[in-house]
Amino acid sequence: MAGTDRRSSEASETVPQIVRTPDTLGGDPRIEGTRIGVAHVYQRYVKGDDTPEEIATGYDIPVAAVHAALAYAFANPEEMEAIRAAERQTREDIETLTPE
Repeated sequence: MAGTDRRSSEASETVPQIVRTPDTLGGDPRIEGTRIGVAHVYQRYVKGDDTPEEIATGYDIPVAAVHAALAYAFANPEEMEAIRAAERQTREDIETLTPE
């Protein structure tokens, strides 16, 4: 029929949002509804050879969520570096406290 909007409600899935909550991942940005941090997605993308589709499959999330996380990460490179630095410091602290 002419003039009829034939888009399916299934096809209009919303893009996952990037959120922060103090009690999840230490307040670092994450994909809403998950405990998957933006930094985790970003690191897999830039440090590995994973495509957004492979990352999505690995985390069992929509590809749109991966793209949202990557968009956030690329828009906030200083924040991504600060998160990486904090993770490195935590690893160093654990190694210092762990007896051999």
